[in-house]
Amino acid sequence: MLTDLKDAARQYRDVIHTVKTSGDSMFEGSKIKKLIAELNEAKTESDQSKAVEALVVYGRKAYPRIIDAFRNRRLHQTRAKAVLFRLCDFQYMVDILQLIGEPNEEIRRTAKELILKKYADAAAQPLLDYLRSADSNFRMAAVDLLCTLRSKSCVPMLMAMYGEGDSEQKKNIIRILGETDAPGITKLLISALSDTSLSLRIQAVRALAVLKDPECVVPLTQLLAEDDTLLKRAVLEALAAIGDKRAAPAVLNLLKDVDLVIRQKSTECVIQLADASIVPDIIKLMRDKDVNVRRCAVDVLNNVRDPSTADTLVAAMKDSDWWVRQIATDALAEVKGENIVKFFIAMLKDSSDVNVRRCAVEFFNKVTDPSALEPLIATLNDTDWWVREKVVTALGALKDKRAVAALSSVLDDSEIKWVIPSALASIGGQEVIEPLFVLLADSEKRVRVGAVKALGKLKNPDTITKLKEMLDDHEDEVRLEAVNALKEITGRVFKTGDGKQQQQTLKTMMGFVLPEGSIQTEAILVLDLCNSTGIANKYGDQFALDLTKTLTEKVRPIAAKEGCRFMKSTGDGFLITFPKVVNAIRFAFTILKEIAAHNETQDDSARIQLRFAINQGETRIDAKGDRLGVATNMTFRVEGVKGEDLIPLEGSMKKEELPLVDRVLVTEHVIEDALQIEGIKSRLVGLFELKGISGLHRVYLITNT
Repeated sequence: MLTDLKDAARQYRDVIHTVKTSGDSMFEGSKIKKLIAELNEAKTESDQSKAVEALVVYGRKAYPRIIDAFRNRRLHQTRAKAVLFRLCDFQYMVDILQLIGEPNEEIRRTAKELILKKYADAAAQPLLDYLRSADSNFRMAAVDLLCTLRSKSCVPMLMAMYGEGDSEQKKNIIRILGETDAPGITKLLISALSDTSLSLRIQAVRALAVLKDPECVVPLTQLLAEDDTLLKRAVLEALAAIGDKRAAPAVLNLLKDVDLVIRQKSTECVIQLADASIVPDIIKLMRDKDVNVRRCAVDVLNNVRDPSTADTLVAAMKDSDWWVRQIATDALAEVKGENIVKFFIAMLKDSSDVNVRRCAVEFFNKVTDPSALEPLIATLNDTDWWVREKVVTALGALKDKRAVAALSSVLDDSEIKWVIPSALASIGGQEVIEPLFVLLADSEKRVRVGAVKALGKLKNPDTITKLKEMLDDHEDEVRLEAVNALKEITGRVFKTGDGKQQQQTLKTMMGFVLPEGSIQTEAILVLDLCNSTGIANKYGDQFALDLTKTLTEKVRPIAAKEGCRFMKSTGDGFLITFPKVVNAIRFAFTILKEIAAHNETQDDSARIQLRFAINQGETRIDAKGDRLGVATNMTFRVEGVKGEDLIPLEGSMKKEELPLVDRVLVTEHVIEDALQIEGIKSRLVGLFELKGISGLHRVYLITNT
């Protein structure tokens, strides 16, 4: 009987303990849940820190609830990161590693940051196991982390795994090994160059480009004989990155490749590698029947910068192809020298070929030599308007007052008079004021604008009266320039004649108005002034407005020259449409060139940085002439894409390679037309999701260098 009573008592105590423990657990769970809510809603750093420290006390009991709240968006990423960084020591490494395969991207990103900052090399070995995972999320995350960690302790295991893996695993391993410089890696990568998988070979080439080991130069040059274009492009990029001059002769052979892209890539590569030793080989290519080969060869010769190439470049001036002549002109402008100047002076007098004279006058726009003054003045009467226009700018660059009388004699030349004001301003002095006064009365708006600007640059008080008269000009742009010029001279702000605010919309100024509701297929360009808000916060609103004004002054005439159909300000940039893609692209690169010249004369605070996006598609015109529709929306979305949103493709950029400023991005609707433009090069950035536009979209970076 006593034994039965003891057993019953023991059972009763066990039940009571179970109930109590369960109650404690429920109480703790409720408390943890409440603390997570407090953390998510914390208004101050102090409140956030208190909630974090309170959760850390619960340790393991809090961890799953924190992750669950994070996963179900009951805890913001920054708050979740704060508590996990505080809570998770080495005991949690396995738990955190399991999160790199999470479907939730924010959790994956946070887990990766924790691993890199808290566990580093200690996580490298466990990550190797994930390379064999059936889950692609785990494999991709493990590869990214191992590439970042660059742990040499993993190299032996990776090299062992390479032999047993399939093609995908081998590519992943090559990518990881390519980020390290441990002994033996180069040999493994060289062996991979003969693999049957093309994508694996390309991956090995790219890894060798990172290592830059001279041992791989010969095996890489041997691949240039392969037929595959993608492989050859990768090899050319790798050889350029390695920079070993031994590769130059093999690369030079590809200037005769049938593929245009390969010829261009090989030209760029050999320019980086070449020195005077390959000049004889280049000269042989200069005699090739294929004009494209000659173009590439003279481009290389231009960049070798060896005095011994001058005779060959002079001979190239007689080439039948204008591009060969242009590159040779640029090269000779760098070489200069008395004999070369005499050669180009003689070319100015060549009445048989206008193209020869065009090259000659282009040379003197790059080289200012006093002996060219009289020959240039004589060429002001050339039959070709382009030659006469370039002569005017060349005379301005000489800054010789003897040219003023000659320039004054052609003020009625309708084809070139618009460039005369700038040339006279460059020469300067009292002598140029009278001809500028004559141009103030010209019937063409752009001539009057140029004359007003020129007088503003001179800052001569004798011009104030005439400039005040221009405040009543019938064109708003002339009146605005008169206000600016008078401010330059007097420091005062004058008002236009009728006292009205002369701020005409840019759309009207372009003079291209379409009926409401009409549909147009146009090239759409978005221009953005980078970090305008930050500039205003740091230097003040007026400073930011002055930068915007400077940009506007550059944009308007160039947009008009390219046939702009519509333009409106977006506050810190512009939306502009053009009839064709070529107009938009020329506009973008002209603006970048103008801004680069502006930046050279400014301190860091006044430097302008821009971003461009170009698309093509249908726009719908509203009552104000504004451009609406999906094509316009896509252009704005492309302008603002960020590296962190990039979805990589084979041959695309890495996220960190995407430039933040001074970039021109185009859509897949534009790239084909863009690549038809001489000198334009492109690189695939990658795929992007564009907000409000279904699907994934390829975005390209274009350059003209």
